Amino acid sequence: MKIEKITFITPSLPYPNLVSHILMVEYGPPLIATIARNAGYDVQLFAEHVAPIDWDRVLTSDVVGFHTFSSTMPKIIAYTRRIRAARPDMPIIIGGTHASVMVEDTLQYCDYVVRQEGDETLLDLLDTLKNGGDLSRVRGISYKVDGVVRHNPDRPFVERFHTIPDLELVHGYTKVSKLTLLRRLMTRWNVLQTSRGCPFDCAFCIAPRELGRGYRVRDIESVIADIKYQRALTGCRRFFIVDNHFTVNARRTKALLSRIIEERLDWEALCFTRIEVARDPEMLDLLRQAGINTLYIGMESFDDAVLKLLNKSQTRESIRRAIETIHAHGLRVLGSFVLGSDSETVQTIRATVDLAIALDIEYAAFFPLSGYPEEDGRLIPLDRFFFDDWGRLDGCHVVFLPKHMKPSTLQREIHRAYRTFYGPRQILHLLLRRRFREALRRAAYRLWIWEMERSASKWIADLEAREGPYYDANEQLLEDRVEGLVPCQYPGSSRRSGAAPTVTSMPAS
Repeated sequence: MKIEKITFITPSLPYPNLVSHILMVEYGPPLIATIARNAGYDVQLFAEHVAPIDWDRVLTSDVVGFHTFSSTMPKIIAYTRRIRAARPDMPIIIGGTHASVMVEDTLQYCDYVVRQEGDETLLDLLDTLKNGGDLSRVRGISYKVDGVVRHNPDRPFVERFHTIPDLELVHGYTKVSKLTLLRRLMTRWNVLQTSRGCPFDCAFCIAPRELGRGYRVRDIESVIADIKYQRALTGCRRFFIVDNHFTVNARRTKALLSRIIEERLDWEALCFTRIEVARDPEMLDLLRQAGINTLYIGMESFDDAVLKLLNKSQTRESIRRAIETIHAHGLRVLGSFVLGSDSETVQTIRATVDLAIALDIEYAAFFPLSGYPEEDGRLIPLDRFFFDDWGRLDGCHVVFLPKHMKPSTLQREIHRAYRTFYGPRQILHLLLRRRFREALRRAAYRLWIWEMERSASKWIADLEAREGPYYDANEQLLEDRVEGLVPCQYPGSSRRSGAAPTVTSMPAS
């Protein structure tokens, strides 16, 4: 098979979210595109939120690859149908989080699914296709033979990932001017990865499943070169470090931070970490000196029962002490909260928001509990999923039946949480304390939140039209009625173990 020209596509997200006004490209697709280019292929990557897709390029390619989140599946389905209509012989490959979990569902729309990391798997697959090799020897892929799905064994997680993604492979990325950003009410961020994997076991988190529990690190010199490359390419100082847990390996992280300080890099960054970082004063000082001034911490709740259910290994009091310590070292906190678990009530949600304000957390993100519709789901039973469009599985929409409130109530409480935290009273409070930049940012976030709330209004109406039969007068879930819900095939659900559960449809009231 001739394979020379490869096009990768990352569809844009369907609904407004907390990063809708940030121009940045996910780390994975440019990395995979760069690896393919370095192997000698003619490569182009279209990130739809950056610039439109050139369909002449797509339809004259030898292979098309998609990177997918669950919420982008409706677009991917439409795009693969367009490709099939014009080029029925063209191999279509899909990778990404959704494809790695909902494998058999994804295989309805493509020829090959690349599971988990694609750094090595994609080149192995392309080489096998090009040379007519044995597909059964390519680890980490799923595909069909005579209509029968085959799941090859998993590929071991990649140990070396030092390649610097070539962002000039992203169509239009370097041509987005400051004026264009201003017109689109957007700001630019660079994306950086320095490690992969997380040893923790938060019950709601997909990261260890996708990238493993083992902690693998990138060469420090590669990280430094990547930062310098992106600063020169984009002129942007802001970086989002997308490691699952940036500070878990203290010795290595301190070595990297020390190297950044030595280089005197003109940058500022945000990183993911956990409250345990507050136990290490040296780490906190190095983070601040290195320019990593905001810590994105999964707090999830200030209710101990909720934290226990989510397997967070932290308490309300330990979170409070951590925040105080982090602030004392001159660092900002972005607290992330997961709302709607079976230990959650409207009262616990509101108490969490109030304490986040009282503890002076600079930024907060409120997400409904989410997951994938699988038979062995840890927090959401399969028959309590309540949606009929993958687009809603985006971390912003409630897609299940909570135990102690209706889904429409949970959706409203999330909007209320945002309105309260980013409301005029809090903005005025910051202005009076002469924290002008933070007040301006909260005012900007207020606009984004309004867009999210407006976008979800129809979803709330849909939920209200269907949820009533499954709750009593006190909004307690009638679990015996949930068992009677009729399963549907779209969006569909599957597992590599061979079982084929389905997503619960939203029956008309």
